[in-house]
Amino acid sequence: MASPTSPHQPSPIFHTMPTLSFVSLLLSSPIKTIHRNPLCHPTGFPTLHYPARASLTTPSPSTPSPSTPSSPPSPYPTSEKLHSPSKTALYDVLVIGAGPAGLSLSSALGERQLTVACADPQLHAPWPNHYGVWEDEFQKVGLADCATARYDKTTIYAGHNKIVLDRPYIRVDRVKLKQRFVDRCNHARVTMIPARVTDVDHRSRQWSLVHLDDQDLTIRARVVIDCTGHALQFTNASGKNGYQQPWAQAAYGVEAVVNGHPFETDEMLLMDFRDDHAIGDMRAASDRRPTFLYVFPSGERRGFFEETSVIAPTAVSFEELKKRLERRLEHSGIVIERVIEEEFSLIPMGGSLPRRGRVVGFGGAAGLVHPATGYMVGRTVKLAEQLAETIGRGLEEIGEDEDVERVAQMGWDVTWNVGMLRQRDFLKFGAELLGTLGMRESCAFFDAFFKLPEDLWIRFLGYELDSGGVRGMFALWFFAIADNEIRIRLLRGIVEIGGWRLIRSVLPEWMSGWQGE
Repeated sequence: MASPTSPHQPSPIFHTMPTLSFVSLLLSSPIKTIHRNPLCHPTGFPTLHYPARASLTTPSPSTPSPSTPSSPPSPYPTSEKLHSPSKTALYDVLVIGAGPAGLSLSSALGERQLTVACADPQLHAPWPNHYGVWEDEFQKVGLADCATARYDKTTIYAGHNKIVLDRPYIRVDRVKLKQRFVDRCNHARVTMIPARVTDVDHRSRQWSLVHLDDQDLTIRARVVIDCTGHALQFTNASGKNGYQQPWAQAAYGVEAVVNGHPFETDEMLLMDFRDDHAIGDMRAASDRRPTFLYVFPSGERRGFFEETSVIAPTAVSFEELKKRLERRLEHSGIVIERVIEEEFSLIPMGGSLPRRGRVVGFGGAAGLVHPATGYMVGRTVKLAEQLAETIGRGLEEIGEDEDVERVAQMGWDVTWNVGMLRQRDFLKFGAELLGTLGMRESCAFFDAFFKLPEDLWIRFLGYELDSGGVRGMFALWFFAIADNEIRIRLLRGIVEIGGWRLIRSVLPEWMSGWQGE
């Protein structure tokens, strides 16, 4: 489930499924935060903010324990100094959006001695989403200390069998994480512009004219990068073979003080598919469109409780998710005494990738969300360094007078080269297969998934099945340990869902060819 780059960002899936993207929000009183009134993408999805249950260093001794209740996010501290934008200045790069993608990329670009501006009307607003990530992923990018809680173990209930993963999970301190990136931007002298970009005019081969809603301010930039999330404000969603509607992950959750709960405070509950609470009409609905519980315990009487639909062709409604969560908590004897924060999350999954144009997409605007889990933040932060290096090298190579279109295409190659496209085909097959399964089959699917060798399921969740051979090994191993019903669904899915895209995803790149998305 993801976070905002501008007014757009997401929440996680496999909440490890991370809760990726929580819909557009309003921060109300300090006691309760309600996210509502989403702006709508032409496809019908709300503009999103991207969350992460994804990825960064070894926690410091001061990292809060899971038993310490986390406080509601404090007002986001403004930077001490904003470098004023100039109408006459020519920036090397303009980044649109100040979510995890926008700020991590802006700071990485600035650290490479490029002149960078970052524009977002919500520049000083806190990120609204609850991020959860695997600790080792955040360790890789040096951010594991940005945590309000650390859980030594992660648990899953695929049916009534408890699966314990010896892989620590952290709850991200969204205020600290944003401040970390803002500090890096300030140190790199990135110009921070608290305004909305309204239009990008490519009137020159060497630069673009960017219009903002702040007193008709316009600036010039050689490269423009869209980090505004899944709304695709400045990139085009029409793929080579026509637009394909994304599927969706939806979640409803509350941060609350309760009378008590049965969950271990040192364990993060990633997925709980137990559905003894589903009786009457809810039983048939639960069997047809399975949902699971996701919990960050914060002591004995507080936690974040979320009901999540992994993926479906059409999103399970927030009303239905809220009803299921309330019934589930009631069945467990959990009484909510005070709601601190309410959260709605909707994440587009799969679908068409943006068209490679002169505006480079990054984060949600590049379709970087994991098509089967909803994870994005960890991968995005890692890719920010690579993209910044590529943009910097490209601008140096072309000099001041050549067409910047070449640099834009170099940027797109970082996120969507042939290898990444083939891996997406493979992951997308898994997502669309999962979206057709009922409750019993979903439990069987995840029971088999987490019986895979740890390296394989970690690589799947981390978007790191990075060769046809590894993907082929994953498929064969999963088929071997799955039950017969899942095997039958896999065989049918190869014909009905995967087709040539799935077959070429397990071939060497030189055999699979380009053939676009």
